Amino acid sequence: MFRRLLLPLRRCFSTSTSSSATPTLYSSGTTPVSILSWGRGASGQLGGGKEERRLYPSPVAHLSLPDPAPVLSPTPGRLPDAAAAGTAAGGVEVGISCGLFHSAVVVDGGAWVWGKGDGGRLGLGDESSAFVPRHNPNLSELRVLALGGIHSAALTASGEVFTWGYGGFGALGHYVYHRELLPRKVNGPWEGKISHIATSGAHTAAITDSGELYTWGRDEGDGRLGLGSGGGPGEAGSLSVPSKVSFSHGDMVDTANLGIQPFRIIESH
Repeated sequence: MFRRLLLPLRRCFSTSTSSSATPTLYSSGTTPVSILSWGRGASGQLGGGKEERRLYPSPVAHLSLPDPAPVLSPTPGRLPDAAAAGTAAGGVEVGISCGLFHSAVVVDGGAWVWGKGDGGRLGLGDESSAFVPRHNPNLSELRVLALGGIHSAALTASGEVFTWGYGGFGALGHYVYHRELLPRKVNGPWEGKISHIATSGAHTAAITDSGELYTWGRDEGDGRLGLGSGGGPGEAGSLSVPSKVSFSHGDMVDTANLGIQPFRIIESH
């Protein structure tokens, strides 16, 4: 599930590169943030620059916020001592999402991606993999970034949904089953804006601002799309059309979390 944090901006000191080595105060305010990863990284999804296994949390990248443009660069940096930082008003949003073979971080609406690129799941226009975080210029003004097993989905500040990656099982919701190398808008049957999205291995969900739930992608008859008998995928076990999920009491949905098979929601009565 996508995790979004509001980080306070702090005024911090940085050692100058000049011969005087005088500490310089960034008057505009910066927040140094380290991103760590661990586990199995056979597809480069740990972002450490190679395929590897990490048995303990290790640095992926260092964020320096804010700048004219957010800066994300691979580095073994770490957070400074608390004594070296003051406080300043304001904040910047940072969110992290992890798929099965790729990962991403969102910084104030912009996205950096890394990991396995097969099927175009990184959204960079090709199928190449990235072993360190790469800025994706095709994504902006993001609210949520949800990474699945074979695909990716993004929700913009304007309430639009974009998907890309491997289109098998209809996971992209574009009424077709081929891959998309670049983010493509999902033209679903809903009215209004989308307020939340979620992905899993090969299926996707979207919730409207009025509380309606739509699902599409892989099902194979196990009911993970929640569309009922005769309302879900055909014999191929897939559905490429976003379809509305009906609730017996007409409840509204606040959020959704997709697992490998089960589907969890929180209802509002």
